[in-house]
Order: sequence, then C-alpha cells, then structure tokens
Amino acid sequence: MKFTIAYIFLFFYVIAAIIFWGYSLNRQGILISNLEKEKMLILSKYDKNIQLQQELDKIETKKERRISQFWGEGATFIIIIIIAAGVVYISYYKQRKLAKLQHNFMLSITHELKTPLAGIKLNLQTLEKRKLDETTQTKLVGYSIVEANRLNDLCNNILIATQLEKMKEVIYTDDVSLNQILNEVVDEKKRSHHHVNIQFNQLLEDKIIQGDLTLWKLVFSNLIENAIKYSPKDEAIIIDMKNENNKTSISIKDCGAGIADEEKEKNI
Repeated sequence: MKFTIAYIFLFFYVIAAIIFWGYSLNRQGILISNLEKEKMLILSKYDKNIQLQQELDKIETKKERRISQFWGEGATFIIIIIIAAGVVYISYYKQRKLAKLQHNFMLSITHELKTPLAGIKLNLQTLEKRKLDETTQTKLVGYSIVEANRLNDLCNNILIATQLEKMKEVIYTDDVSLNQILNEVVDEKKRSHHHVNIQFNQLLEDKIIQGDLTLWKLVFSNLIENAIKYSPKDEAIIIDMKNENNKTSISIKDCGAGIADEEKEKNI
C-alpha cells in the first residue's frame, strides 16, 4: 500500500513537472514572439523597404510552430511516461504476487518435508529405545519405508518442477496407455497407503494418449495423493474413467472438505 501511494505521488509529480515545463516554454515562446514583433516595428520605422505585415506573419507562424513543437514533445513524453509507469507497476505487482506464491510454496513444502521425516525419526527412536516383538518391528519399519517413499516422491516432484521452470527438462511426446498409467499409480498408492480404500473403475477398452509418461504419472500421482491427504480415513477414494462422444474423462472423488471459495478465486 505504501509503495502504491508513493508511486502514484511520484507519477503525478512527474506529469505535473512536464505540464509546467510545457507551460513555461509556451510563455517563453510567446514572449520571444512579442519581442521579435516589437523589434520589427522599430526597424520598420527606419527602413521603409521592410514589408511589415509579411514579417509579422512570419513571426506569428514561427511562434505557432514553436508552441506546437513544445506541446508535441510534451505530449510524447507524457504518453511514454504513462506507458512506462503502467509496465513498471504491473511488473512490480506480478513480482510481488510471485514472491508471495513462492513464500507460501516454501512454507507448504517445508511442512510436507518435515512430516515424513518426523514419522521416520519417531519410528527409529521407538525401535532404538524399546524392545518390541518382531511383528511390531516389521510394522514400524514398513511405516518408515512408506514415509521414506513419500519423502522421495516429494523430492522428485520438486526436482521435476524446477527443471520444467528452467526449461531444462525435455518433454518426450509418445503414445502412452492411460489405463496402464492409472493402474501403476493406483497400485503404487495402495502399497504406500495400505489403509486407504482406493476404488478404480477403468475402461474395458484401453485408451492411448499422447504425452510424456513420467509427467502423466506425476499429474495423477499428485491428484490421488491430495485426495488421500484431505479425505477422512474411513472414506473411499473413487477413480472413474468414462468414454463419451469419443472423449475420455477421469474423475477422482474424495470426501474431503474441498477448497474454500476465496482460495478458488485466488488461483483462477
């Protein structure tokens, strides 16, 4: 807010300065023209060969041309300043919005990275400090592996996102099986989240699409992971594939609270 007020004040100050400059030059041009006319009137008294009216017309034409030049240059400066000010202002707020998104991303990713690490640390501390039966030990080790896999997925997602942002990642377009992608992702999620009921209703006929296999898996993996994360433990995650009018639609349904309306508006 402070930046906006200061920026607007500076903008109008510059515009006012240009207008005042143009006004001053205009007055100066009129003054010079009047002095030239007075000079010509004095000279005409001593030199009868001077055509007074023609000389006065030339001086007037010169004055109008000079004034038009001043205001034309001033108008050009004002237009350039308005365009430049608009570009700078928009760029500033884009950068500010990007910085806010990056800040929120860092807060979110820090939390996401700490959660599996805390789980792994707790399981290891339990194994270290307590004498547990083999079944419990196996269960704790399994939980630790799940959390380690989750941490690995997060790191891979961050790496891929960074590579795509820097345009260093080559996206390979190829024929890939949509059924195969979803089956692999669903099987992976069932192994890592064995307590979650994931129901996958796939098409009998395989659907071939164009794209990068890794990126498609990443998309569906993130969608299903979010559904698992925000859905109550006892509720099922339902994945439906439908084929209508030669178009395939995929829906991932959960029983979570959903996204608040104000958050939806922020991301539109």
